[in-house]
Amino acid sequence: MERLFALQGLRGLAVLGVVLFHMTSVEARYSGGDRLLPGFLDFFQLGVDLFFVISGFVMVIVSRGRFQDSVQAQRFVFNRVSRIYPTYWLYFFITLAVYLVQPGMVNSGHGDSNLLRSFLLLPSDKVLLVMVAWSLVFELWFYLVFSGFLPWRERWLPGLLAVWALLLLVFNTLQSWQDYSPLVQIIVHPYALEFIGGAALALLFHSPYSARIPDRTVWALLWLTTLVGMPLIGFFQLFEGHGLARMLVVGVTFGGLVLSLALLERRGRVRISPALVAVGDMSYTLYLSHLLVLGVIGRVWTWLGPWPGSYLDNLVFAVLMMAAVLVYGWVGYRLFEKPVLDRANAFCKWRFRSSVRPAVHHR
Repeated sequence: MERLFALQGLRGLAVLGVVLFHMTSVEARYSGGDRLLPGFLDFFQLGVDLFFVISGFVMVIVSRGRFQDSVQAQRFVFNRVSRIYPTYWLYFFITLAVYLVQPGMVNSGHGDSNLLRSFLLLPSDKVLLVMVAWSLVFELWFYLVFSGFLPWRERWLPGLLAVWALLLLVFNTLQSWQDYSPLVQIIVHPYALEFIGGAALALLFHSPYSARIPDRTVWALLWLTTLVGMPLIGFFQLFEGHGLARMLVVGVTFGGLVLSLALLERRGRVRISPALVAVGDMSYTLYLSHLLVLGVIGRVWTWLGPWPGSYLDNLVFAVLMMAAVLVYGWVGYRLFEKPVLDRANAFCKWRFRSSVRPAVHHR
């Protein structure tokens, strides 16, 4: 399977953006009224949208050669489930313990949680106990639908994705997903268009046509997404909504970013920072744990007391928050997430054996 460091680097950027976005809330709560972190950091809540686009791209990569093969399909499903649940459950129980001791530190101001639905990552009309896990509910839905494509011929995948996208476009043009039950909201939410877009671009990336795209066109796409697409998203504050316009514009912009960097890396035109790749590797742990870490730093800020009229405490705690999130993320990834994934992968290879040799794709 082709290893693309660009995808890991973009995962790193996405999770750092989400952390910065949530740091602004911590500063607003504990700083005593003065603000150092700029308001434009609200843009970085779109890190979740970037995750969805990358997820669709990756699904095509990891599923190549697995269509119409029951053993490979079982491996695919097992790997998706084991990728999400074990690490998530660690932070579910940590958050639950904090909630039982200090309820105000967990989802304060967001209402109660349904613990069973939170544990299983099922759609709910209440906020999940691990608040950021709402995106995992969507990921599981994407994986479920994509798994349903595996019994079909692989060459039919573009058509299946197109039908899925068309159904979503028609529904969201005529109806509002907010008028339905939590389960239906997940099924018809336009977030899936970002996942589908990422998958469609991965099909283009692996097609013979991608080699015919001139370098100058790829570079132009990269600059167009970063210098035009993203500023327009920020100017029109599309990150504030959850409708069709946001998903289409953000999906196209981030899709262009993912495709252009992947093509440039394959051609040896860019080199992704190893530090950013490392952050991408531990992005799942960072994503699930960062609110807990930020909450602890916020409590320390309360104990020491804010300094009204001075930005020094804001600066010190902003640096401390990011440093603490990254340090814990590395520790949590190395000591829990990676060992669990390694064991899950080893078990998967032993449990789901296939006499068919998987396809090997060269760079």
